[in-house]
Amino acid sequence: MEEKKTFFDYLAYAFMIFGVTILILTVLALVCGEEAKEVSTIFALGDGGIPLSTILQFFLTSILTTMVNIAFFSERLIKKIPLWCRTVGMLLAEVAMIILFVIVFDWFPVDMWEPWVMFSLSFGLCFCISVGITVLKEKLENQKMEAALERVKKEGEQNGNSN
Repeated sequence: MEEKKTFFDYLAYAFMIFGVTILILTVLALVCGEEAKEVSTIFALGDGGIPLSTILQFFLTSILTTMVNIAFFSERLIKKIPLWCRTVGMLLAEVAMIILFVIVFDWFPVDMWEPWVMFSLSFGLCFCISVGITVLKEKLENQKMEAALERVKKEGEQNGNSN
């Protein structure tokens, strides 16, 4: 059964995405910011930081990612579509959103293949990490549920034997 989420749950999810994104951008700026500053507005400050406009743009992507997640994974909105189809749909929506942001905010030159390869690698890595964390979280939750079910069964057997 899906627990009912509140606005604050979604806001916390958006801020979690934002925090991880900014952490990744910070590490990338420190590692390759000086080389990338001539190519990308994201790294316009080189290894000196991330421009405020870029931070706001990535905050917007975090909000939109949360909305896309709600649209594709809320049981109330899309009930009959298999999970793998929803996952593919969300991935396609995310990639389309990022492509739009690359074009609108001039994150990097659209006609250069190197930034697209780097984007694809970082997006793929982040996606794999996200899937891994999600699978691990679900596995831990299932173990908790199984342990709780075993406790309830034992308590039921003890109560049945004591009568």
